[in-house]
Amino acid sequence: MSARLLRRRYRQDNYLYLLAEGEDAALVDPGDPGKALALCREAGVRPRAIVHTHGHADHSGGSDEVKAALGVPVLGHGADAGWYRPDEDLAGRGQLALGALRIRLHHVPGHTPGSLLLQWGGALLTGDTLFWGGCGNCRHGGDPAALARSFLGTIAALDGALQVHPGHDYAAQNLPFALALEPGNEAARRRLEEVQAARAAGSEPPASTLAGERAANPFLRVEALGEALASRGLVTAGPEAAFVALRALRDRS
Repeated sequence: MSARLLRRRYRQDNYLYLLAEGEDAALVDPGDPGKALALCREAGVRPRAIVHTHGHADHSGGSDEVKAALGVPVLGHGADAGWYRPDEDLAGRGQLALGALRIRLHHVPGHTPGSLLLQWGGALLTGDTLFWGGCGNCRHGGDPAALARSFLGTIAALDGALQVHPGHDYAAQNLPFALALEPGNEAARRRLEEVQAARAAGSEPPASTLAGERAANPFLRVEALGEALASRGLVTAGPEAAFVALRALRDRS
């Protein structure tokens, strides 16, 4: 059975995804229903479900139209039901089975209360929790301390070989911030050059790995950034406080 992960950009920097194991498939965050349905036609599959990493409207706003077109349920964590209404609540679930498609679920509150990471094979779909070179903000129903605990706990425990597939391409904005904190971080510099080369060639940036993010992404490196944060007058009494201070610094940049 062939496994495929397909990614499509919509709006300026959003991504939607199609996961397929043979004929069994799922659409993830189809915020643009036209592009989502076109992707299904191109792939020659009819998804069994729509799955959301979180509830924000730029990711979930196309679900009603896609659901009506395909006649499939919308799945997501019930803590985000204020933004959309999932037909099936994934709260407390560690795995989702859609025919042959098996997706591991990791609850990572912080960007929103119901944010999820979707782990499928060697891929990790991170929604707006973990970006290439950064993390999601907490301005719209989020909690920076909860996000810190998700990074320091759940995400820290995951396999570094996983490929990171985020809900937005913010790499070109995030990595200069990382380099301002750590000018000598060659992993961040190489990743920025890779992203810039892809853009110059008119192509999509390749996925990073979680290990690569741990080398380049400041939100996965808070324990190495004490001096950089202290030089900016930020409280760094422990990793959680350092993460929250870093998120606040990024919000102001």
